[in-house]
Amino acid sequence: MKASLLLAPVFLISMGLPARALRCGTQLVEEGQTQGQVLQLCGRPSSTDSHVEYRPDVYAAPPQPLIPGQPYSYSGPSIIEVRVDQWIYNFGSTQLMQSLIFENGRLVRIDDLGYGR
Repeated sequence: MKASLLLAPVFLISMGLPARALRCGTQLVEEGQTQGQVLQLCGRPSSTDSHVEYRPDVYAAPPQPLIPGQPYSYSGPSIIEVRVDQWIYNFGSTQLMQSLIFENGRLVRIDDLGYGR
């Protein structure tokens, strides 16, 4: 019982923290931020890579018939172009490198890599 009372504040504090974040100096970078915001907080990454992916548009409205009550043809979901950028930050041999994945300019994932050089 006492142990659970001691751990309760730690649990409550951790609930307010983002799922994945990166600390750049005294600033915190979180998913959802733009490339410009991350660049301003962390500076230039050690390396970058980018490519384009074509994905089904999961938010597209379902097709509607041109004339109500008449049949229509459906060619499948619409495809959207997504620009994916990966930025790698190398903070030195005593810290883990960080991989930041952006989709259309927004940070969507932060991953730990091995120790830097």
